[in-house]
Amino acid sequence: MDSVYAGTYGKLKALAQDLLQRDVFDELDRKGKDEFIPALSNTSYKDEISSFYSQYKLPELVEVVLNSHMMRNIQNAVKLLPTGSRPVVEAYIGKWDLDNIRLILYSKIRNFDVSGADSFLVVDRTMPVSTYSGFITKEEYANLIAQRSLEDVIEAASKYWYGTKLMEAINSIKSIADVDKALLRLEIAYYENLLDKFRFYNGDEGPLYRFFKELIDIRNITTAIRFRQNHVEGNLDLAKGGNLQNEAINAILTSPPSEWKAKIVYKVDTAVKMYEESKLLSFLGTGMLGDLYSRYLPVFRSNALSLDYLFYFIIRSEIERKELMAIWFKNYNNIPEDKAKLIRMTSYVNI
Repeated sequence: MDSVYAGTYGKLKALAQDLLQRDVFDELDRKGKDEFIPALSNTSYKDEISSFYSQYKLPELVEVVLNSHMMRNIQNAVKLLPTGSRPVVEAYIGKWDLDNIRLILYSKIRNFDVSGADSFLVVDRTMPVSTYSGFITKEEYANLIAQRSLEDVIEAASKYWYGTKLMEAINSIKSIADVDKALLRLEIAYYENLLDKFRFYNGDEGPLYRFFKELIDIRNITTAIRFRQNHVEGNLDLAKGGNLQNEAINAILTSPPSEWKAKIVYKVDTAVKMYEESKLLSFLGTGMLGDLYSRYLPVFRSNALSLDYLFYFIIRSEIERKELMAIWFKNYNNIPEDKAKLIRMTSYVNI
C-alpha cells in the first residue's frame, strides 16, 4: 500500500462532507422550481450560485452551477493523487471533454449560435487561468467556440488527446451523420484508452478494472439499441474490452428488450418497461448506470486507502450532479412523478 493514500483518504473524507445526502435531494424536490436555487444556496453550492447569479438566467444558471460545482469537486480530488495514479484518472475524466467537443461540433454544423453553447459546457468556471487540472480549461474551450468553421474547430482541437481521431475525419465531415461517425470513433478511443491507462498501483484495484469493463458494456449495449432503433446501415462499431459476448449483442439487434434483458447483468426491468413505452434511451441508460453504481460504489467506499476511494468520490460527485439535474428537469418541465423517479439516481443508488 502506498502511504501517500493515507493522507489522500483523510483529505477526501473532508471534501466528502460537503456532498449532499438523500434528505437534501428530497427537500429540493418538494421545493419546486421557483425555490430550487434559493434552497441550493444553503448548501455547498452557494459559492457557484453567488459567482454566476448575475451572469446567467434560468434555466441556464442551473446547468452552469451544477456543472461547475461537480468539476470543482473533481479538480480538488485530482490534486490529491499520487503521480502514478494520475494517468487512469485523467483518462476517465476525459469523458467530459468528449461531451464538450460534441456540443461544440454539433453547434457548428447546425449553424447554431455557438456562443450559447458556453453555458452547457461541463467545466470548472471558478478555476484560475492556467491552473493545471488534467482537463481542457474554460479558456481553451472559449478558443474552440470562437473558431469560424467546423474544420477550424477540429484543427484547433487537434493538439488534445482526441485530436488524431478528429483529424482522420476532417475531410469527410459534411453533414451531421459525418459528425456522428467521427464522434463514434472518438468515443471508442476514449474507452479503449481508459483500459490502456489502467495499472495495478497498490494491487487492490481489481474492482475498479471490472467497473471500467462494465462501463464499456453499457456503452456497447446503448450503441446497439440506438443502431437498431434508428435502422442504421453498416457494421456496428463496438468498443473493445468489455465482458459482453456477441450472443448478447446479436440478441439486442434482433429481439425486443423483454427478451434480451436476461442476457445482461443489469437489473433494469422497470427501466426497460419505460423504454418500451417511450422509446427514450435515457430511461434505460440511467437504469443500467444506476445498477452499476449501486454495486460498485459501496466497494469503492470501503476500500479507503486506495485509488478506489478517489473514484468513489468522483462518481459520487457525478451522481449528485445527475440527481440535481433530474430534480430540476422534473420540476421545470412538470414531468409526471412516475417517470421522474426513473431519471433520479437515488432510485437506484443508496447514498
